[in-house]
Amino acid sequence: MPEGPEIHRAANRIAKALVGKTLNQVEFHYKTVEGLEHYFLNKEVEYVKARSKGLLISVGDYVMYSHNQLYGRWTVNRATTKPKPTNRSLRVLLGNDKNIARLWSATDIEILEPWELVGHPYLAKLGPDVADLEVRYEDVLAQISSPKFARRQLSGLLLDQGFLAGVGNYLRSEILFSAGISPYRKTGSLTEDEREKLAKSAIEITALAYHEKGVTVPQELYKTLRDNGLSRYQARHYAFTRDGLECHTCDSLIVHTRLSSRRLDYCPKCQI
Repeated sequence: MPEGPEIHRAANRIAKALVGKTLNQVEFHYKTVEGLEHYFLNKEVEYVKARSKGLLISVGDYVMYSHNQLYGRWTVNRATTKPKPTNRSLRVLLGNDKNIARLWSATDIEILEPWELVGHPYLAKLGPDVADLEVRYEDVLAQISSPKFARRQLSGLLLDQGFLAGVGNYLRSEILFSAGISPYRKTGSLTEDEREKLAKSAIEITALAYHEKGVTVPQELYKTLRDNGLSRYQARHYAFTRDGLECHTCDSLIVHTRLSSRRLDYCPKCQI
């Protein structure tokens, strides 16, 4: 499933292609939006925004909400470029004279009036969005310090979009590694210094993943690892998917487990 940084990058690509331009091609091929093309056709795109793992496209008097879930994917092409062959199902096509954005295989798509966004069941529950480059450190720290999360184990809490929005599976492992905190800890057990480290790591690791397209280690280390023959998959993270390999910081081996039914990798020596 795409995580916050990937959705925010997709939103920026779509915005660059569509915002301020009039849609002369609109196709909806999913049961929840079929027949509503006239809401968008010949209307100007006002904005494209990511909210955690959801995406909002405002056109005319309406807003399209979509969530990629496990298999959804946005592509953006020049209007003259045919999309590559794919087994995915086309759900949405939005185009103008120069560019076309397509949403494939998503199963959560709605056309809403702007006032409905406030009470939307997904959007309304979101915590501070750490994938938003303008997120405030103070808001993230306040959320981590909130008594209502004190009894929650971080392994599960970091996947709760009501806690810190935009965090998914690989970011969970990488944020906890960067902060030096065990996934088995609860927020109520964290010291003030640990809460500050966790807030800082959540923002900085997610921003790094945004700017470097999913890479969460410094570029110098990433380049060295690639030059030494490691694949992108093996070189891009500190802990995630590196089980059985040496920690980049100490001599321990990265440990793999499954917590909250999802993969999690951590260093038993660096994370306490």
